[in-house]
Amino acid sequence: MKRQYISILSLSLLAAWSNVHAQTTVTDSVKVLQTGSNKMVDLGMRSEKQWRTTAATYTITGDDLARTSAANLLNALQGRIPGLTVVTGSGEPGYDNPGLYIRGTSSWNLGANRLAIYLDGFPVEIGALSPLSAFEIESVTVLKDAAATAIYGLQGGTGVLSVRTKKGNQSERIQITANGRYSVGTPIQLPQVMNAYDYTRLYNQALANDGLPAKFPNPDLYKATNDPVHPNVNWYDEVLRKISVLQDYNLTFRGGTDKARYFVLMGYTDYAGIYKNADAIDVDYGTNAKYKRLNLRANVDLQLSKNLSVGVNLSGITEDRITPNGFSASTIFNNLGRIPAAAFPVKNPDDTWGANGVYGFNPVQLLQQSGSYNSHARNLQTALNITERLDQFVPGLSLTGLISFNNQYIGTYQKIFTVRSYELLKDVNDQAILDGKGNYTYKAFGAISQSISDGGNQHWQHNTVQVGLNYNRGFGAHTFSGAIQGRRENYTHDGQVYAVRTQGLFGYLTYDYNGKYIVDFSSSYSGAADFAPGSQYGFFPAVGAGWILSNEQFLKNQKFVNFLKLRASYGKTGNINEDQRFLFEKWAVGGNGWYTGADAGTNQAGRLEGANPNAAFTWEAKTAVNFGVEAQLLNNKLSFTADVFHEKRTGILQAPASIPTFTGFRFQRLNEGVAENKGFEAALTFKDKAGAFQYYAGATAAFARNKIISMAQEAQPASYLYNQGYRIDQMRGLQQVGFYQQGDFDANGVLKEGVVKTSYTTPKPGDLKYVDQDGNGVINDYDIVPMKYTKIPELTLGFNLGFKYKGFDFDAFVQAVMNRTVSLLDDAFDYTHPFVNNNNITAFSKNAWTPETAATATSPRLSTLNNSNNNIRADFWMRNGNFLKLRSVELGYTFPKKGFLKKMNTMRVFLIGNNLFTIDQLDDMEAERLSMGYPLMKSYSFGLSAKF
Repeated sequence: MKRQYISILSLSLLAAWSNVHAQTTVTDSVKVLQTGSNKMVDLGMRSEKQWRTTAATYTITGDDLARTSAANLLNALQGRIPGLTVVTGSGEPGYDNPGLYIRGTSSWNLGANRLAIYLDGFPVEIGALSPLSAFEIESVTVLKDAAATAIYGLQGGTGVLSVRTKKGNQSERIQITANGRYSVGTPIQLPQVMNAYDYTRLYNQALANDGLPAKFPNPDLYKATNDPVHPNVNWYDEVLRKISVLQDYNLTFRGGTDKARYFVLMGYTDYAGIYKNADAIDVDYGTNAKYKRLNLRANVDLQLSKNLSVGVNLSGITEDRITPNGFSASTIFNNLGRIPAAAFPVKNPDDTWGANGVYGFNPVQLLQQSGSYNSHARNLQTALNITERLDQFVPGLSLTGLISFNNQYIGTYQKIFTVRSYELLKDVNDQAILDGKGNYTYKAFGAISQSISDGGNQHWQHNTVQVGLNYNRGFGAHTFSGAIQGRRENYTHDGQVYAVRTQGLFGYLTYDYNGKYIVDFSSSYSGAADFAPGSQYGFFPAVGAGWILSNEQFLKNQKFVNFLKLRASYGKTGNINEDQRFLFEKWAVGGNGWYTGADAGTNQAGRLEGANPNAAFTWEAKTAVNFGVEAQLLNNKLSFTADVFHEKRTGILQAPASIPTFTGFRFQRLNEGVAENKGFEAALTFKDKAGAFQYYAGATAAFARNKIISMAQEAQPASYLYNQGYRIDQMRGLQQVGFYQQGDFDANGVLKEGVVKTSYTTPKPGDLKYVDQDGNGVINDYDIVPMKYTKIPELTLGFNLGFKYKGFDFDAFVQAVMNRTVSLLDDAFDYTHPFVNNNNITAFSKNAWTPETAATATSPRLSTLNNSNNNIRADFWMRNGNFLKLRSVELGYTFPKKGFLKKMNTMRVFLIGNNLFTIDQLDDMEAERLSMGYPLMKSYSFGLSAKF
């Protein structure tokens, strides 16, 4: 290990100290390239000229993100970066973080948001990115291959998302920009539930299927809309209003001199949800879902002397979230779908809140009078970097030091109220029970109370210190750049007993010859406190190579080819997993105690030996190879980049199989799993102009497919029952072959000889019928086979086009995802299983099996009883989750500099539409979230941008 440590240091110092008497000015090989090649690429903890990097990366700007009217910055990334999969979360204001995956998944232990996230070169939690304003973002870059991520060592195995905020620039006067937008959103798709009449008549039908008497003597009574005894309540209309409103405003100041440069932002966001009449009782006591945010940022760069420069990044963000007290948005929307329209009225005839002993949840009452839950988050992000040039000792050498403190704290404040609700009593004939005076009678639920509580329950803190040397120098046709840096990180959060601590060295050396041939060596020697002494550090090297063919003589004078580069990389990275730590130790765990003393005695707590340790416990490691091409053609009108990759992950933690229970012991997870991941990414952009008309069009594609190479499992009777050879989280289920029909049964209702049986229940006509995979005549878990895809799409496409003409500008972006399967059983169980456990009935069951619809039915027979045969995983519940969505369309107009506008730089007005239409293959639902929970929104925004 020590030799590896020294080798990195020696490599960097050799580059720094060699040939002291060589030329003292850096020869920039970029001069032999085409215009625009000085552009830098952000690599998180380093940067490099775009033409000179050998890594697989992709960058978008803050201007790209501003085309989406999303309160959460991360949701603006959807579909815009090939290789980054953004899985939409809830639509609830303030609780809408998505899941992020770089190049899909290659481990069953590292799911969404386990990628490394860096802000201005320092690690942060995802909660530090989501509240950022698009107008403070300079760039967002995804680092994909080992050449880009090896320097991250134990944190680079799932890829890196690096965000850079804007810096000041040298200008003659202050550049002031004001931006404001007002957005109106409406739900894309709400679940479609049946009205009271259809509910009651179909409930009677389900009871008949179960051999039970009818519950509702006259379903026609429920056709009325104003009968409290026979209610017909549309709970979605009662609880939700048609629109939500998002307001976003910010003011920025940018400028500076050669001695001091600055960027300052002040921003305010106000996002109100779609709960109706949430402040009906008290305007100061509203419970509508709300999210309010205040952003403050100041980035300053100072040139204190010829050699000494200092950079300071300061950001403070406050977030206030308001929701109804005592239940989450998912609880509200689950009940909106589960409570039948016929259950009870919103309010009884005597103006008390309606209720029902079966459901116990009046959404309108609880929304208006259960209290409010307020959370207040404070985000502080600070970073200081100091650079001292050491040219007087070694030309091109500099010393840097960096330190950051990033943290978040969330405090809560609750107003807690309870009020009574009342069930209007009815008899067995479904008629109201009246008292002696002819008045309705009621049964009371709940009590009247009120209280207030506050506290703090969430926090995280991520501190980083880094120091080292940088080198950048040219010798004629030879140019060297490199660094050796030491870094230490400390990460703590609520619920954590021991902080996550990592430290080590990282370094890189990039060499190019005459702007044609590039070699990049990078590595990290890093360790974590999670592992046993002597096994805490690992070496993670990578090598990248690039060949700029456009600088070769045979292409140098070609007008068709302006820039062409081939690149390749190979290397190793790793991942620690906070969910699995210190597995090399043996711990005592809770166990049965004993009693001491007379009579019943006093129970004394007991302890047991924990699992046997994994003495070889280590990190998951990933080796990756990547081949890429970058090109600019047709006088830089056509840009193209493409990558193909192959990754192999080893040491995946997994529980060992085949340890008999009678042994009395168990093992910690072992590093035995192996998986591979391969795919490609491509991006193509064409831009041109015809006179004053400028236009552009682009397309991106990204594909990633994983496969389990080795995974521990108990012995199985058939090969298809093993996970090995299939995708991680592969969909599995029984293969459906229609429904059991009446002809499958004899006169006594018993299955005929030769008809496949099911071990899950005694089937009836209208139940799902499956393929007997192992041919034993009985359907059971051994007939479950792998099928279709996973919930994470394998293929993501993006299409972008736009133009500018005489002050007008237009931009549209469409995203498509493919090779994706969703499970109604997992994500929409209540929606697809009517009446069971007092559930409602939805449009999904509008064509349920009956003897009359046996040939055309699209869902099983109705039943009020739990039927495990119809609840088992099967392809019947799996749906094509592909979709195509218009993510954004923007139309803007920039006013000419006339009249009072002459003193302004620019003034622009714009209209933005987001998620305006979706094409998918799901009936009555939208594919992205299956219309479950707080709905996703389509929005229309009007905005103004002014620069002074």
